[in-house]
Amino acid sequence: MPDLKFVALVFGIILLIVLGVRQGMKKARKLQETGDRPVKTKEAPQKPIMTEAQFDQSWKNLSYLLLLAAAGSLYMVYMATKAALSSVAAVAWVYWIDAGFSLAAAVSGVLIWHLRTKSMVFLYFGFTIVPIILFMSIKGFKIDALIHLFPLVLLYFVLKPVWENMKN
Repeated sequence: MPDLKFVALVFGIILLIVLGVRQGMKKARKLQETGDRPVKTKEAPQKPIMTEAQFDQSWKNLSYLLLLAAAGSLYMVYMATKAALSSVAAVAWVYWIDAGFSLAAAVSGVLIWHLRTKSMVFLYFGFTIVPIILFMSIKGFKIDALIHLFPLVLLYFVLKPVWENMKN
């Protein structure tokens, strides 16, 4: 039997999505019927483009958080290996998968720091998201999935200011 709090949370989120879409459709229909176009009061401010020197300085200041995220992934490798060796064989495979993907995420985190490419960021994201999805799909591992989100948060704070200037 599913947990009542979880069911209520999922129901609440779906209800909010349905109500938001319904309100948006009503507003769009009303605008189409009256023929009014929303008036643009002012233009969105354009972000100034960073120079190469500014990018290098920002990268130098922020990239150590990226190495901290890679170190966090290495810590997850240690914890997953420790849990896999001390757990029942029926559950150990989950921890071994976690250890493998966390190790790959740590290596790709260091490669992001070294190469500064967007493709390595996507690779890191993929290696980090697989254990999260795995843990979320298995009952009893929800906390482990939340712990894996912290390196992604560090990655966001590092890359948000410099994303536009990274190599493709």
